[in-house]
Amino acid sequence: MAARRRRDNVLVAVLAVLAVLGGGRTILGWFSTPPPGPSDDTTTKIVGRSQLAESFARDFVVTYLSASANQQDKIAEYVSSGQQVTLPSTGRQVSDPAVVFAEREVSNPQLEVWSVTISAKVGKGAGTAVGTSSSAAASTASSSGTTTSASNASATAGPGRQYYRVAVSVAAGRVRALSLPAAVDAPGRGSDLALANQNSCSPDTPFGQVVSGFLTAYLTGSGDLSRYTVPNSGMVAPAPAPFVSVETATVSTDTTGCGTGGGTARVLATVNPKATDGASPTLAYPLTMIFSAGQWQVQRIDPLPPLRNPLTVVVGDATQGPQVQSTPSSVATTSPSSAVQVPPAKQN
Repeated sequence: MAARRRRDNVLVAVLAVLAVLGGGRTILGWFSTPPPGPSDDTTTKIVGRSQLAESFARDFVVTYLSASANQQDKIAEYVSSGQQVTLPSTGRQVSDPAVVFAEREVSNPQLEVWSVTISAKVGKGAGTAVGTSSSAAASTASSSGTTTSASNASATAGPGRQYYRVAVSVAAGRVRALSLPAAVDAPGRGSDLALANQNSCSPDTPFGQVVSGFLTAYLTGSGDLSRYTVPNSGMVAPAPAPFVSVETATVSTDTTGCGTGGGTARVLATVNPKATDGASPTLAYPLTMIFSAGQWQVQRIDPLPPLRNPLTVVVGDATQGPQVQSTPSSVATTSPSSAVQVPPAKQN
């Protein structure tokens, strides 16, 4: 009995020491440095594996949709031959494939699984026809840089753009589809966000004159661009000039006065350009402008238009969100009493 009690006491003591040590490590963990986040190298590898999965999924969807009954071997290059595949007697025409979306669903050190959505024009005449929906036009724009209006698309006979999702495994640089593609719906239309540029400026305001001169010089290559930009702005006009003339359509800003005061302003300008082959669609340019040495100058072309802060979702003529604000039905045009001063052109 005494030996058994000593053994039990030793066991209890060992457990108590382990508990103390474990608690100590927990307390030390509170003060230790957290593990480092993803490195540039890790991020680059994830992006690379994403591109690998996307490229594979795009090729698979095109091959699968265009395959005929006697081309089962082509499908086996992408997915297990154990899949129950029924192919038509004649393959369909497929063109203009584009990656719409990719998301990593499973990840461990040995393997990743990506869900990739591909869009493509499918059907007779797929190589030349125009997409038949606004979603298709948006997807085409991301891959080719051009869009077609809904009215033009509906008036053109041809195939529609279809969407397919594929699960792709990536392991040690090797890719494989887990199953056959699934036809899915096109991405839905997103929400409009309220812009901050609520004050419209007439052409004779300081903002109207500087913006018009800047965009004309920027898009047509005529005039001295540096007259309208801050020193050392680094902005360079496109070369060769894409247009021969530019007509400023609207100028609006997030400040009042349209340039009668000083400070900094964000401006959204729309222009109607003309190329050598005729008129082109309206373009929009978000600009940051600053008042320096008695004149307004363009500091940069912004990647985004000026957004209302806090971000506000527009629904019809109203807005919704945590901070609900009404969207004004009209904006006032401010005409300052003084004209803008533009520095003289540089002498060559």
